[in-house]
Amino acid sequence: MTDTLTPISAASPSADEDLDNLAVWLEHCARQGGWLERTAYRQGTHRYAYAEVYDRVRRTAGALRRLGIRREDRVLLALPDSVAFVVTFLAVLRIGAVAVPVNTFCHADELRSSEEVAEASLIVSDESLREEFRGRTVTPGDLTGPSDLTDEDSAPDAVTVDTPAFAVFTSGTTGAPRLCFHTHGDALHFDQAIGSVLSLRQGEICYSVSRMYFAYGLGNSLLLPLQRGATVVLTPQRADEASALSVLQRHGVSVFYGQPSFYARMLAHPQAERLGYLRLALVAGETLPRPVENRLRCLLGARLLNICGTSEIGHAVLANGPDEVVPYSLGRVLPPYDLRVIDDAGEPVAAGQVGRLQISGPTIGPGVTRGSLPPHRLGPDDWFTTGDAARVDDIGLVWLLGRVDDIEIVGGTNVHPTEVEDLITGIAGVREAAVCAVRRAGDVTSLRAYVVADPGADRHGSLAKTIRSVTEASLTRYKVPEDVEFVDALPRNSTGKILRRVLRGWNAEALNGTE
Repeated sequence: MTDTLTPISAASPSADEDLDNLAVWLEHCARQGGWLERTAYRQGTHRYAYAEVYDRVRRTAGALRRLGIRREDRVLLALPDSVAFVVTFLAVLRIGAVAVPVNTFCHADELRSSEEVAEASLIVSDESLREEFRGRTVTPGDLTGPSDLTDEDSAPDAVTVDTPAFAVFTSGTTGAPRLCFHTHGDALHFDQAIGSVLSLRQGEICYSVSRMYFAYGLGNSLLLPLQRGATVVLTPQRADEASALSVLQRHGVSVFYGQPSFYARMLAHPQAERLGYLRLALVAGETLPRPVENRLRCLLGARLLNICGTSEIGHAVLANGPDEVVPYSLGRVLPPYDLRVIDDAGEPVAAGQVGRLQISGPTIGPGVTRGSLPPHRLGPDDWFTTGDAARVDDIGLVWLLGRVDDIEIVGGTNVHPTEVEDLITGIAGVREAAVCAVRRAGDVTSLRAYVVADPGADRHGSLAKTIRSVTEASLTRYKVPEDVEFVDALPRNSTGKILRRVLRGWNAEALNGTE
């Protein structure tokens, strides 16, 4: 069988197919592309063909209907990355309901809060989490479908491309998570954007350490590969650097997705060279520190794709490479999206000027703190403010300077933390670093650096002195950290983003206690 893709747009649907329904469309892609008998997922020692996955989807859809789930009902998915997740997600879409994945590693109180925000009619949960919810809860095993299911039970709902299909929670780095809705048509736009950059091939092996309850992971492991006939490795357990490198070798992974902090840990592993065998390595989720990018480029060159997107958009909207690689930039905006950078008054700035990044396009759902239908969606001509500080050069390349909310004010002057953090992270013996402004005695403000050191580093001796001397030699005085505090780990959310509000809380505690 050829590795080139069959152009799905040229395929003729059968008369009884409603290709506006995303679950139906994906099965149609597999049938017309000729990969129904290929492996869609590898989980442990099991291999699941596309045909088997879609057969399970139809049976699960019928079981959901028999439980009374109807169009526009919310179904909360509290499941690890697994074939059960994929099947349940697509079955919910098949009957016109709305799938809402939730982070299974959340505290019980957060799980119940997610249930309330989603206004879920049903929770499909892993057995270990079943008791954490208040509403009606079933396990995937309860949805296998009885033998007497009729075609009517599992028939797809006649939705439109604008009908809500799924919703994802934002990561909540700056406050309470919001629920962002996406439609049955959005996945085709994701494929037009980042899918055209990836050019996944039939049978190509993909693996994402970002879980499917996040927009990034959902696209990586479900929405993108199922449109192209790729094979995805699923690991229900949360990965660490050793297990991820083992998966890459054992399964012959060619496309890998991770976050900057995860790549940093992989690079510190003795078997980091395995990354060099990838066809593509994608990094997203937070700003990629320059020292980490430099080390990855040494292994991968143009095969490293630094991309950027949000839960509100659904997946990537910016990408650097592989056809055009400019180190440290985020590349260009991907069609069908557009961008601009504005000042505090909302006016576009000139090329090269720093401002707030805005995106327009067809898939943007700003998010709600309580579920409601119809959910709020931006029109293709409306602008969404991402919260990133950015500049765009005169040839259209985008450079991110971190989150607008992350800017620290020192002596009345704005400091972009990533500039300082990149410098510190490049020092031998430093694994990770984050800086934060501290109001000290006499209301004087200066920076403090929180540093995670490599094992064996002389943290309070030579390393602290080196950090001080390197920053003094390279930065304007107000950007130089006044002190360094060594910590075992930086506060991060489940997507790997630094929780700067927690850092600021550490500073406040220090000020109230010892300073």
